[in-house]
Amino acid sequence: MSERSRNALISVLWSWVAFAAVAAWFGHDLAIYPSASAAQQISITHPGVPDAYHVLYAAGAVGVAATALAALAFAIEAIGYARRCSHPSTYVLMAVPVVIAAAWLGGTSLLPKSSFTVGNMTLAVIWLLLGVAGIAGSTQAVATVIRSTEFTERTWRIGAAAAAAVTASMVVATGATITWGVLERASQAHRGDASGWLIVTAIMAVTTTRAVIALISARREPEAKPAVA
Repeated sequence: MSERSRNALISVLWSWVAFAAVAAWFGHDLAIYPSASAAQQISITHPGVPDAYHVLYAAGAVGVAATALAALAFAIEAIGYARRCSHPSTYVLMAVPVVIAAAWLGGTSLLPKSSFTVGNMTLAVIWLLLGVAGIAGSTQAVATVIRSTEFTERTWRIGAAAAAAVTASMVVATGATITWGVLERASQAHRGDASGWLIVTAIMAVTTTRAVIALISARREPEAKPAVA
């Protein structure tokens, strides 16, 4: 695996993490908005709206599954490499995502949910920002492991296939989000503020474009080196 290809796959990973975080937040809101009665009416008059949501959900599931399979393959080989080469730092870096996820989810269950006071809302926002920081730190830890470990060609092929599947999922999910927004606004007589949907769509489009460019870069043949006389 050339350094350029390695960097390209890491770029896809960063793009996917940002995309998945935004898509998960947006998809969660779509599942509870609008009200049940309004959603039922929209699904009858504009069936493309729930269909777009289901496509978004399915694309996300494919992306997560591909990521999990690749993570398993890379983790197994990284553990073996760390054991052979005596790199204890690899174990620490691999534990970072697990520890952060457990700590954040555990803390989430302790947040107050009964009242929407200023203090509680401030605490929730701070905890959300800590979660974003944790995602970034976990991704950086994984990227460091990928850079510092020598993987076999088989594992790199699994990573390349997963990156392709993830990028395809991002393209499909972005299209589904755009479709949902257009149809959802067309289905309602009173069109509310669309800034949230537009911001989410813009983030999805930018991260997807970045992943596509990185994937294309990884598949390019390296330039031939000039012969040395």
